[in-house]
Amino acid sequence: MEIIMSKTSWVELCVSDFEQSIQWFENVLGFRVVAREADEYAELSRGETSIQLATDSAPYWASERPRLLPPGQRGSGVEIALLVENINDLYRQAQLAQADIVRELADYPWHMRQFWVRHPDGYLIRPAQKILSVNPATYRRQVADAFQRDTPRITQELLAVKQTADSLVQQRDYLGAATIYETLVTEIFEQSHLYYNEEAEYDNYYEEERYFPEEEGLDKLVGECIEALGNCLADEQADRVAREKIIEVLFDIYQHDLHADNSLGFTVSAADQLVRYTTPLERQTIAEWIRDVLTDEEEEVTGSQRKAYGRFLLDLEKDILDDEAYLQICRETGRTSDLIERLLTLGRIDEAARETQQVDDHALLGLADLFIQHKQDAVAEHLVRARIKEKPPLHILEWLQKYYRTRGNQVAELEVTETSFRTQPFLGRYQELRDLARQLGRWETLRPELLAFLEQEQNTPLLIQIALDEGEIDKALQLLKGIAKKDIYGYTHNVGYSYYGYGNIALEVARAAEEMRPREAIELYRQHAERLIAQRGRQNYQAACTYLAKMRALYEKLGESEAWTSYIAALREQNRNLRALKEELAQAGL
Repeated sequence: MEIIMSKTSWVELCVSDFEQSIQWFENVLGFRVVAREADEYAELSRGETSIQLATDSAPYWASERPRLLPPGQRGSGVEIALLVENINDLYRQAQLAQADIVRELADYPWHMRQFWVRHPDGYLIRPAQKILSVNPATYRRQVADAFQRDTPRITQELLAVKQTADSLVQQRDYLGAATIYETLVTEIFEQSHLYYNEEAEYDNYYEEERYFPEEEGLDKLVGECIEALGNCLADEQADRVAREKIIEVLFDIYQHDLHADNSLGFTVSAADQLVRYTTPLERQTIAEWIRDVLTDEEEEVTGSQRKAYGRFLLDLEKDILDDEAYLQICRETGRTSDLIERLLTLGRIDEAARETQQVDDHALLGLADLFIQHKQDAVAEHLVRARIKEKPPLHILEWLQKYYRTRGNQVAELEVTETSFRTQPFLGRYQELRDLARQLGRWETLRPELLAFLEQEQNTPLLIQIALDEGEIDKALQLLKGIAKKDIYGYTHNVGYSYYGYGNIALEVARAAEEMRPREAIELYRQHAERLIAQRGRQNYQAACTYLAKMRALYEKLGESEAWTSYIAALREQNRNLRALKEELAQAGL
């Protein structure tokens, strides 16, 4: 059995001679005491690694005391691996302390330089240092230099670094390659503008616009590094240390992208490599990392991040999760859609419905569709209809309309469509109601109710649109007079939702009235043209000429050309000081 001690790791040992053990760890392995309680307990640390020592007589070990082996025989079958940064110095220290060195310092095929030393009570400790074929600092400087130089494409400068890593892959030096890929990606994240920085103060226009042409292609380069790391992991001959490094790098990339303000999709690609190419034991380790993040009270994890971690967990453990464990992960990480899908698959319809009742209106419809996919149409309908309140959300009503339409239930569709109209009335919905009600023979009854509703709501613009749509020109003209207003220039205008959108509804009435009520149309065009002229500006003059031309055409159609001539002459005289207007009138042939 092996216990690997690295950063933030610790182990507790029961020792027969308290003072001797403290001195041994200090003199042989370079630890120092950071806490001590009399002669029973001590905590020693070396860097970020801690070892806790307790005496045989300590109360903590009382229950185990009968099973403790004599000094010199303890720790049988257990090896404590201590990862260090300078194994050579530590080995010399152990030699000077005349420690019991079991195996001499040597290099091993799994990228480790290490030796074995035995504690006086028998515990076997293996200090070890990873052996790298590359120096990360060298490549870190290369990447930093590429960003500092004035170059049109930083990506081109960095290709040499990636190609070095690629060549190590060909040599199956996966640890060296992973180290370079890690350095390259980490420096790109730190040096580039791939990710937003809300706290940064930008110095120039391009930074404010977030446009950095020299960084084009960096995201693609990172993606290629992720794929290369996955290919290394796919090689079953990759040794354990190299695999551990690759997995750590991919998981770091996953977390960096997930916790950024603007994810670039690296979470998906990194997670895919880790799920696809890891062993069951490795996937279990990654799952433990994720659970540590999710349960860390000091780690701020947003709802979307929690969902992403949940998806990752489900993919990692899909081969070992039973149904209840799967459902538990879904609940803990907010993956409601996956939760409902599995409950429906299991036939637990009532439970799925209860879970669905807790979601908001926007999430509801997607879940309702899941019920329909599982042949639970009635449950879906009940869940959605339960959300219809005094002023129900339109997207809920639209879902119900589609639901009833696809099932040929015109009565229910009409009911929901009417509710939609009363919630947000507009002409298209009125026309939809009219078509449905006519098919059911209910239009003669429903129409006056709808018009009365609009009158009560004082929605005159829509009443005008309906009148125009149904060919009631005189009614439209009458309604228009009721909403006419005077502007600051003293001209009458009618602004509201026109037939084609927001605009001057009077112009829509004028166009519709040209055939049946040409004089009324002339008056509406006149009001609008004169109002445009009063607002000044060549663009307004050009628009006014359009409506003046319509007036002339209508006068000519009525055989009243003299009336037009008198009007345009008076208009010219009234605005004789407006040179631009006279130019536009001449240009339009008016």
